[in-house]
Amino acid sequence: MKIEFLVQNAYSSDGSTRAVLNLAAALADTHEVRVVSVFRWLDRPAIAPAHGVRVVSLLDLREGRRPDKQDVRRLTPTRVIPRTQEMSWRYSQLTDDKIEEYLQASQAQVLVGTSLELAAYVSRWGRPRALRVGQLHQLSTVLPAAEQSRAWAGLGRLDAVVVPSMEEARAVNAAGLAGGVAVYAHPDCVPDPRIAPADGRSRVVMAAGRLVPEKRFDLLVQAFAQVVRARPDWQLRIYGTGPEYGQLRALVAELDLYNHVFLMMEEPRLEARWAAAAIAAGTSDRESFGLALAEAMRCGLPVVATACPGGPGEIVRHEVNGLLTPVDDADAFAAALLRLIEDEPARTALGARAREDARAYGPELSAGRFEQVIRMARRTRRESRPAAEVAVSCAVAPDGLITLLLDGVRGGRDDLQLVLRRRKARRGERPVRLPLVPSEEGVPHRYGTVVPPDPGVLTEGRWDIHLDTGEGKPAKVRPGSIDLRGFGPVSTGPAYTVVQLPYASESGHLALRTWTRDRHAEATEVWADDGIMHVRGLLYGSDFGAAEPLLLMRRRGMEESGFWLPGVSSGGADFSFSLPASDLSDQLVSRHELWDLWVGRRHDPVVARLGRFLTDVVDVKSVFAYPTLVVPTDDGPPVMVKPYYTAGTELSVRVSEKAE
Repeated sequence: MKIEFLVQNAYSSDGSTRAVLNLAAALADTHEVRVVSVFRWLDRPAIAPAHGVRVVSLLDLREGRRPDKQDVRRLTPTRVIPRTQEMSWRYSQLTDDKIEEYLQASQAQVLVGTSLELAAYVSRWGRPRALRVGQLHQLSTVLPAAEQSRAWAGLGRLDAVVVPSMEEARAVNAAGLAGGVAVYAHPDCVPDPRIAPADGRSRVVMAAGRLVPEKRFDLLVQAFAQVVRARPDWQLRIYGTGPEYGQLRALVAELDLYNHVFLMMEEPRLEARWAAAAIAAGTSDRESFGLALAEAMRCGLPVVATACPGGPGEIVRHEVNGLLTPVDDADAFAAALLRLIEDEPARTALGARAREDARAYGPELSAGRFEQVIRMARRTRRESRPAAEVAVSCAVAPDGLITLLLDGVRGGRDDLQLVLRRRKARRGERPVRLPLVPSEEGVPHRYGTVVPPDPGVLTEGRWDIHLDTGEGKPAKVRPGSIDLRGFGPVSTGPAYTVVQLPYASESGHLALRTWTRDRHAEATEVWADDGIMHVRGLLYGSDFGAAEPLLLMRRRGMEESGFWLPGVSSGGADFSFSLPASDLSDQLVSRHELWDLWVGRRHDPVVARLGRFLTDVVDVKSVFAYPTLVVPTDDGPPVMVKPYYTAGTELSVRVSEKAE
């Protein structure tokens, strides 16, 4: 799946940008992901994008890059973003034109606008075939009521809105999105740290974020003045930049805290800093999520935070992984800090629990939650669309042949045809036309046809089914009953194996999935225990006889790089293999690799890709999920080995390092 995130500035390291890049990296394991930065002021991103994530920019505003900086359209206000919105001053006719041009040409299946402004662009100009999502990190309560209605009005064509906390979701729902757009809570993604966790023995309280009024770093400094009077051996470090820097510097001087409170400026990667601290602090009046707090917890720090609207109350569990205090109460915050400072065992215990709880925001879980949002949004879109006027039913015979039946058409027609068009067809590839004839069963007003099993007619792929009545452009049909009781190989033999599966597509129309292989290895059972991945299956198009079955592991992208593993067979088409996860971890040469599985016979050069075609489950990748095998290593992080099905329903294995 192609997913594109539209961000304001992918070259910065603020919390919203980090959250987007983290999620993009998590999704890049199994999807094609692109981050589209509207503006570019720097040569290199502050945070390097993960492997597999491509970053492109629309407006190049670097010094010496004249075309965009001198474009007169920058002087004309935007016609999309209300001028009352906080960031509207950055947008102009030039941004309107650049973003419209890009979105109209985009081939992404999912478009995500990562702010109110960019969600409005996606809503307005995202291609209708793409799923359009707004990912809002700014808390809705920041906007006055009158501004909210104008902001939400531009989001009516979105398929979904994603916000980082349940409280934020309730606030957005209460504001009332135009068009009844569904709102989902999706916590920000926090990557696994590449450093040992904090040990709790440091004497540093740490905070991070933009130096803006709502973060209330002034309250944190005031609270820490009380801490210093009791424990002068402790210090406070605040990482970040922003308009409040001068006021905070003056406050530190006024309270004589220049030897205890340090404004550390901004750092793109803070995990080493978190690990060197003892307590994380957050004093915000409001937060959409609290990414910095979750990052600190992932590094093993207990959190002292205000119970402000938004995410902190959902991230921090009072007395479990941290402490919560009332908003705008410096005395209570100071008391909470002193409590953890004075009680090292409690500090250590809360930090250990914080680290475990923060796993809930890890990349794999975060990617899974986002994929679930996509599925729910697609289902909602499908249910909200008007159904096609004609329904075609399917019946699969015991030999796998598919009969398509059309009911409710007046008799005497001899010009009805079903037209099958293959998605992503090659240039010049023509659709397949199947004439509909009166049903042999004698049922009035019923017409039928048989889907040909010849791979020369229906090549492998996904086929959309249309009805041509001879009275206009062929139209897609909706599915009637789909009887799959006879589902299986349509044809199998030494020449080819054909599998055809009718199903209801994401848009609610009838479609056909076809596989055509010279040989096919069907995985009938996959399970894992004691660090070993076991596979059983059947080989179609041949059998093993006296030959030994072999499992070929190929590193994706390097066809010549692989190894063989022997298996067992009864001599027929059955096979079984037991693959130790350590065999793959020993082959790891980079931090992340994908391996594809093939089945062959000894002394036979022909191999068959291992997959799962012979199931009536269309979305095999989402339905069949297997546990991750963890392989410890002597001199590095453990290696995670996870079998999974690709979008093409073929079996592969993901092998990657996992930092503790």
